[in-house]
Amino acid sequence: MNTEVDIFQSGAVATTGPRDDGFTKNITGSSITSKRISIRNNVFRLMVNGKEIDKSDARHLDVVIVNASPSVHRMYFAGEYKPGEKLSPPACWTQDSVKPDPTVNSPQSSTCAECPKNVKGSGPNGTKACRFSRRIAVVRADDLHGDVFQVTLPAQSIFGNGSAERKPLHEYTDYVRANGQNLMSVVSRMSFDMDSSSTKVGFKPIRVLNDEEYALCTEKSNSDDAKRAITLTVSTNNDEEEGDAFTKQPPAAPQIEEAEPPKAETKPEPAPAKAEEPKAEPPKADTGDLSLDDLVSDWQ
Repeated sequence: MNTEVDIFQSGAVATTGPRDDGFTKNITGSSITSKRISIRNNVFRLMVNGKEIDKSDARHLDVVIVNASPSVHRMYFAGEYKPGEKLSPPACWTQDSVKPDPTVNSPQSSTCAECPKNVKGSGPNGTKACRFSRRIAVVRADDLHGDVFQVTLPAQSIFGNGSAERKPLHEYTDYVRANGQNLMSVVSRMSFDMDSSSTKVGFKPIRVLNDEEYALCTEKSNSDDAKRAITLTVSTNNDEEEGDAFTKQPPAAPQIEEAEPPKAETKPEPAPAKAEEPKAEPPKADTGDLSLDDLVSDWQ
């Protein structure tokens, strides 16, 4: 048992508010502690400054969403992903899905709408090479006075349709609003879709907060921690990346080549040749490459 984690989770530390002993902040160069909840490989993991310090065996986690990025983020990774190996930082990214971030050294296009990486077929399995994500700031429902955590949701946890037990973020937001509430008004249960071949979470409302709880969450929503949690930041230091973070091997995808239209001068092939002519399949939903979606959800 990791007792260093347990003493902070058990409530043994007095909650008297911030204390400054005059020297702790000077021990390391880091002035800001980054705390997030990773959903990699269908496990809730507590990450502090990029290092895993605790994880849960539970398949759900009750939280209150106290803030969310105003737009969907996007990231493009130029290097080929190989499970178990470190991947270079994304080559291009955007905060607003409209244009590349000003800090990008090699933007793929001046706008996201015209970007060749935003075209189906530019990524594996006929998908888009540029990946969607959205960041939310949450507090644990059983500790509303506690820390604000960042959660990064990949495309499958944002878009599409879910069920009564588990809805992706956008559908869940509409559902909550249709019932006269907002996301910060309710305790939301995050749970994994164990039938999905990649990491996928959804949300379900558990209860409505009382006025005192809502006021407390409002303070959390306006905190610097919450604002940092919903801001896309891209580290260019590979040492800060989790080298073994993405070990799930996606199923091998068949390589599909588009058939050229038949030419008028072509001589007829023998009868068996008809069986070789592939029929065009309907376009697939842009769910993304499974391994890369896990990568995006765990990128800090």
